[in-house]
Amino acid sequence: AGADLGHSDLRATDLSEANLVSTNLSDCDFTRANLSRVILYEANLRGGDFSRTRFFYGAAETATPRDRVNPPDYTTGAQTGAVVENVDLTGAYGLSAEQCYYFCAWGGSKTRETIPGGCQGIPNKLGR
Repeated sequence: AGADLGHSDLRATDLSEANLVSTNLSDCDFTRANLSRVILYEANLRGGDFSRTRFFYGAAETATPRDRVNPPDYTTGAQTGAVVENVDLTGAYGLSAEQCYYFCAWGGSKTRETIPGGCQGIPNKLGR
């Protein structure tokens, strides 16, 4: 948490379950990385390459962020997702439509403001 990993090559890295709260991950290459169940709260993801990066399992519409109480369901995606509240995705690229949906749904208002292409028509499931 709180580390400066900016400009790192993290391709195909399995970071699942990692605590990356407030970490600088700007301009990193996350191609094919596994970020499911990672805590990215207030992380800087500006300018990152997210081609084929996994943030959750299942469908974007049914995936939810991890929690401390319920076990993950890798079929539906419930509790398999990264915690993405208040992350900065300004200038990020390689995001799929499913990844954008997940970030818009579970990132909250601050994250939604930084999503390339915007979040029009996607519900804010955090409500804040």
